[in-house]
Amino acid sequence: SIAVQKYNSKINEQAILEKKADFDTTLDFEFSAGEETRQAAGAFANPVKSRNQNYDWDFSISKKFITGGNYELSFDTNRNRTNSLFAGINPQYTSDLNLSFTQPLLKDFGIDNNKRDIYIAKNNKKISDFDFKASIIDVITEAENIYWDLVFSIEDLKVKKKSLEKAQDLEKQVKAQVEVGTMAPLEMLQAQSEVASRDQLLLSALDTIQDNEDNLKNILNYSFDYEQGRSSLNPSEPPVFDPGTEGTLEEAIQIALNDRPDLLVKKKELENRNIEVKYNENQTYPTLDLVSSLGLNGISGEAINITSGTVQGKSKFGGGYDNALSDLGSGKYHLWEFGFNLSYPLGNRAAKSRLVAKKLEVAQLLLDIKDVEKTIAVEVREAYRQIKTDIKRVHAARIARKLAEEKLSAEEKKFEVGLSTSFNVLEFQEDLAEEQSNEIKAIIDYKKSRNRLRQVKAQTLKENNIQLSEGDET
Repeated sequence: SIAVQKYNSKINEQAILEKKADFDTTLDFEFSAGEETRQAAGAFANPVKSRNQNYDWDFSISKKFITGGNYELSFDTNRNRTNSLFAGINPQYTSDLNLSFTQPLLKDFGIDNNKRDIYIAKNNKKISDFDFKASIIDVITEAENIYWDLVFSIEDLKVKKKSLEKAQDLEKQVKAQVEVGTMAPLEMLQAQSEVASRDQLLLSALDTIQDNEDNLKNILNYSFDYEQGRSSLNPSEPPVFDPGTEGTLEEAIQIALNDRPDLLVKKKELENRNIEVKYNENQTYPTLDLVSSLGLNGISGEAINITSGTVQGKSKFGGGYDNALSDLGSGKYHLWEFGFNLSYPLGNRAAKSRLVAKKLEVAQLLLDIKDVEKTIAVEVREAYRQIKTDIKRVHAARIARKLAEEKLSAEEKKFEVGLSTSFNVLEFQEDLAEEQSNEIKAIIDYKKSRNRLRQVKAQTLKENNIQLSEGDET
């Protein structure tokens, strides 16, 4: 169960990286080659079938900023060859270097708005961690309770063994007195019947021990195919009664309200809702973006003599591809643009309705949190009261056990002098065995109640010295 739950935390951890990737730098490269042949529609076209060959190399780097803005730096190169007789440069090389930048000023502006998915993913990771912690607490509490069930069954077996031994001793005494004629044979049948009955109880107690051992091995993931799963378990901690370490009820409730995973989950969910409310408030603003761009360009190629009527000319930008790069780097040939884009849907009802819905979700979750807090307080109060009740039960059971011991001792003395029957002695033996079991059961119930209090306070891990490291590796 713990291993399955742990995967949720790992999955949500990857979700954080996925959301952070929105701000990664993106590198693009495109290469294309193509040729186009068309009929020339002009009356004086020469030649009448135009052909253009193009080779394009495009590089770009783009990135989104946490403020909501983004930039793109692109470098585009083109090589064009044509069969037109009027092309001044053929082939022609063009190079363009452009930087564009956009920054929202109202809608979609701000670090918190643009990192909201990361914040929510981190909170979801925390939520899975809290769920993971709750699973561990539940499993450990269950294991501890099964452990105490095993302890009780072992201690109860000891009581039943002693009870059987007492019945067997009494059977020997009765047999001796029947043989000498001081007691009726019916007394012998009574003693033998009780020995058989207590022997059956002993067998049932042995079976209960084996059942509890299997349950504990199962929750500890012991394989029954190996020696570890087939060997007996010997509890290392006896049922010691040590009251007075629970603290006050007020302290217990406060600790639970601070540490309970289910309440912490709700609070993280509330953080997510508030993040969404803040984002949706921003979405009601108009879109106002600052846009700008800056570019450099260059051109070169093989200059061709062109004759038009009596005029003959030649392009000034002839040269190799390096000439195009040189012109681009000179900064003489440039472009720039600066402006604003404004957009706002009249009424903006969609954004406003989403905002109202998110605020209602927050109000709903606040009530849910209050309900969880009340439930936690009730659970702590119940667990705390149960401990106090179990303490009183242990004291009462001890008094009852001591009284049963005294009654049995007195009845045995009366039996020795012939003033009592074996039936009475056996009955007092049963009463003592029952009170001894009741005392052990009261102590075990007290131990379980302490487990329950630790569980509802979310202190199970702390009191068992179990720590979760970063990433919840145990």
